[in-house]
Amino acid sequence: MVVAITRPTRVIVSKSAVKHNLDATRDASHAKFMWLAVKSNAYGFGIIPMSQAAVEAGVDGLAVAILDEALAIRQAGITVPILVLGITPPGYAKLAAEYDVILTVADQNWSTQAHDELVGVEKPLQINIAVDTGMNRIGFTDREQLADALDYARNQVGIFDDLGIMTHFAESDSPKVDYFHKQVDRWHELTDGLELPRMVHLANSAAALYHADEIPTDVIRAGTIAYGIEPSQGELRDASYVEPVLTLETELNFVKQCHEGDGVSYGHTYCTSEGEWVGTIPLGYGDGLSRKIQGFDVIIEGERCPLIGKPAMDQMMVALPHAFPVGTKVTVIGKNHGQENTLEDVGAHVGVTPWEVSIHLQERLTRVLGK
Repeated sequence: MVVAITRPTRVIVSKSAVKHNLDATRDASHAKFMWLAVKSNAYGFGIIPMSQAAVEAGVDGLAVAILDEALAIRQAGITVPILVLGITPPGYAKLAAEYDVILTVADQNWSTQAHDELVGVEKPLQINIAVDTGMNRIGFTDREQLADALDYARNQVGIFDDLGIMTHFAESDSPKVDYFHKQVDRWHELTDGLELPRMVHLANSAAALYHADEIPTDVIRAGTIAYGIEPSQGELRDASYVEPVLTLETELNFVKQCHEGDGVSYGHTYCTSEGEWVGTIPLGYGDGLSRKIQGFDVIIEGERCPLIGKPAMDQMMVALPHAFPVGTKVTVIGKNHGQENTLEDVGAHVGVTPWEVSIHLQERLTRVLGK
């Protein structure tokens, strides 16, 4: 991984916005313990700065997709609980225990194999049992097998600590609630009457915000909401309570005046008028932006300026209303002199969800913490 620290292009994560969004989620759900999902480079926001911002904001634990992400967080000096949501090969169970990382168990065979790896460990491996209620991804689907797995883990003193149990909803951010209720019913069928681990967590962002009176919410897993994205896209709740977290900004690094008919970028999909000013910015589809972003308005000193021509891998061109000095800030996402672009705006322009915009932002983009 090469991080481009020598160019004036960066992603800024707002600590105050992260705290605002986490507080709003906790208030809505009355959660006593909140995990924040920082998987996939924290939805593209940057796993280390986002984790730091979340811990500073009072989040109780961090959830990741793979063990490698957990180890990176530990190596950055972050000590809060870390939960791996995906399946980790049992051969890494001892490593997880050494780094105090919680692993998810989705079937009994995994526990049996991990047991052999953990014999002689100094402290037991904390585990989280996955229950599949209708996502059809990972987890136990049979009550008897689930009960046996819970008993097995509980009886392996010094090997396992059965810390948590979870399920995940396929559709909790929609006015359509039939499948959500079906999953809730299935959860009760599988777990009612069983002795469950001390940490029971069903709710993702949407379930925590919209269904807190229907499911346990003492422990929740926040995701999109913490990143400034309203889970239902404003359908179930007005999005004004959410604060945008991410800024993507750069600078003009070249400015010139063009003649009538000058073609811009590959294929000359845009041609200039006489005397038109064109600026170049050091940002392109190699940084994870869709080439469909052509025509999107960036903001320069409060003025909206369209991206023109096909975006190149590392550079894009902007139509300017007049000459700007080289070094003038260009805001792609974020606020600039009273104007604002959001992740939702970019997503609407290129035809994807906001989190698909951020998740594609490449690691070479410098990421920093802001106020």
